[in-house]
Amino acid sequence: MKVCPKCKMTVDEKSECPFCYTTITYEPICNSEKEKYVFNKYFVLYLLKQCWFTVLCWVFIILRLLLTKTELNYAHLSLLLYLLVSLLFAIFERQITKYIQWKYSKDYAAFKTQGVKIISGLLAVLFAIIMS
Repeated sequence: MKVCPKCKMTVDEKSECPFCYTTITYEPICNSEKEKYVFNKYFVLYLLKQCWFTVLCWVFIILRLLLTKTELNYAHLSLLLYLLVSLLFAIFERQITKYIQWKYSKDYAAFKTQGVKIISGLLAVLFAIIMS
C-alpha cells in the first residue's frame, strides 16, 4: 500500500494512483491493511467514470417506464435487482476485483467484475424494453 501525494488516498498499487493518475513509484510503502479513500474531486471523478454506464441504464429505464406509463408489478423487481447489482459492481469494483483474486488473476478478475456490471445493466434495459 502507498499513499498518493496528490489525492492523499491509500491505494494498493505500485506505480500509479488509479484515482488521480499520479506516479507513486517512489513513494514509501505504508503499513495499511486496506485501501483508504478520501472524498475529494478525484474520488468523485473516479466514481463518475466507473458508474456512467449504470447511471445511463437507470435513466433509460426510468424514462421508459414514465413514457410508457406501465403499472409496476413484481416483474419489475427483476429490473431493480439487475440495476442494483450493476450499481454495486460499479461502485465497489476495486474491492470486488481484489476479493476474487484468490481464484483469478488480477486482469481476469477486473474483466469479470466489469462484465457483470455491464451484463446486469444490459439485462435490466432489455427487460424494461420487453415488459413495456
